[in-house]
Amino acid sequence: MSGSTSQRMPRGGACSNCRHRRIKCDGAFPRCSNCEHSTGRFRDCEYPGRGVSQIEHLEEQILELESRNQEREAPIATNTGGNTFLHDPYLAPTVTQAQSIQTSFRVPSTRVSEEVPLQLRQDLLSAFIPYANDIGFFLDLTEISAAILSISPQGSGAPPVTPALMHLIFLWGSRLSCQITFLELEFLSRATKSVPHILSHTTSTTPGTPGISGASNHPDWKVLEAIQSHVLLAQYFFHTGRKLEGKYSVNIATSLVLGTRMHRIRSEEVTSGQSEIQMALGRVGYPDGISLASSQTLQTHLQGEKEAQCINAFWTVLSLNSCWAAVEGHGSSLPYWTPEMRVDTPWPQVNLNPATRSGYTIQRFLSNCPDDAHSTLALYAKACILLEQAFELTSRYERNRSSPNPNHTSFVQKFLRVFNNLTSLTIQFTFRLPSISSIQNSVPYTQIPDSGSEKRGLLVIHTLARVTIIWLYTLSENSLGSDERVNTHRLKVEAANEAAKMIELVDVVFIDSIMAMLWPIVNYVLTTEIHRLGQSGAGQQDPLLYDYQKSVDLITKAMSGIAPSSPLMDKKLKKMQELSRSG
Repeated sequence: MSGSTSQRMPRGGACSNCRHRRIKCDGAFPRCSNCEHSTGRFRDCEYPGRGVSQIEHLEEQILELESRNQEREAPIATNTGGNTFLHDPYLAPTVTQAQSIQTSFRVPSTRVSEEVPLQLRQDLLSAFIPYANDIGFFLDLTEISAAILSISPQGSGAPPVTPALMHLIFLWGSRLSCQITFLELEFLSRATKSVPHILSHTTSTTPGTPGISGASNHPDWKVLEAIQSHVLLAQYFFHTGRKLEGKYSVNIATSLVLGTRMHRIRSEEVTSGQSEIQMALGRVGYPDGISLASSQTLQTHLQGEKEAQCINAFWTVLSLNSCWAAVEGHGSSLPYWTPEMRVDTPWPQVNLNPATRSGYTIQRFLSNCPDDAHSTLALYAKACILLEQAFELTSRYERNRSSPNPNHTSFVQKFLRVFNNLTSLTIQFTFRLPSISSIQNSVPYTQIPDSGSEKRGLLVIHTLARVTIIWLYTLSENSLGSDERVNTHRLKVEAANEAAKMIELVDVVFIDSIMAMLWPIVNYVLTTEIHRLGQSGAGQQDPLLYDYQKSVDLITKAMSGIAPSSPLMDKKLKKMQELSRSG
């Protein structure tokens, strides 16, 4: 708990976090009450003038690093016998903290992690870890963190951490930190340069080099790291509003999971060695010319505990592809409803025994067959699939309107059957979701994921499900009678209101970028209903008017809190507000 504070706060005595947020600080030491209770990015409570702050400690680390760099340069000084050292002539005598660190990055090193001071690596990881699940991190975070901090036991056989993955973790860490953001562009540059070559990267095999050594012993582990790297890069691009680049990274990740047949892990389909059915994609071409080996290679080398990470990798990529394809209105790069792309891989984080085989995983779900897949990742994947199915159904309906099917009666019957089944399944799925309030608060920073991450994940899942309901009911309103249309409209508004009210249950300091696309949809339904009620004559007397307005305010507040750090959220918020004013 925070310590006591003095009777009177001296002028300028607020901590740096409270000063930045312009809120009243009680001056408690070592952590004020605001920082103590914050579950967001404001963790390090620092008081200027009260001992060494984290930034000052970081500066000491930088000075130490610069000193080591100068020692490295000493042997290659000019051979005139003098003491002249190599230097960058474009650096001014007085440099900023950012320039100091970036200058140190230019010095070659045998290990990528050596270029970043240990304290800085710890700070970047501390900023990244609480939100790793939110941005689709599916690898063993404990193992990866240990490797990055170079504390992996020698000879443990731990897989390497490629520079690309390390740079992306550092990129997200700098993005999520309120104090190391000046390094973001440097890490972005390094990540975008290294990710396309991740499969061809050869790391050091020097004995006794922990962390990123021995890549030759884990050649196929790099495929998993390549998938993870493209997921993190895609999420970064979506978060920063660069959706076209985000889509490209998703497509690469999709090609990797299909090319290594991760959609057929534990398939009940009988295959044998070289006669195994090849994907339509054949040998997947990677941007730098690397081709993946036969479809069984990855699964052969990554059995046991790594198999679960392969399963998680597949469902993470499928979910990312499905939800963004739906909200952006473009075709899927993983059409799992076609025979050649059929998914047999078990749902993530279900109990598997050596004899377990699986088949038609998604088709069984869409047919409402019961299963035991209730993990957050499994529920997220299912919600994304439902959203994409609603989009595909809407697209089919629109295509038929513009170019009517010659056999119209047959089309209508089939369409209604699919529509009714999907609507029923989505409603049942939504009803069975665990409530956000059921997640018990955990002690901060003691477990991965913590309760905050679980709550944010459930908020995304609930919102995806309810936006699916909104889309389906909007589609049905065009073909229903007046009485049915009124009831359907009411249910659609209720779904939107429920999605908005759940925001109160979560500390939304950061969230999956897909919410920047979903919240405006929810907001539009509510603001349209507010306008309708206002025009109906009931005016301010209708209690629903106040309730819906409160929900709209919750959405606006949540988006406004994230907008300063998310260009995509900022853009969608401004567009949403413009539409509200014009409507």
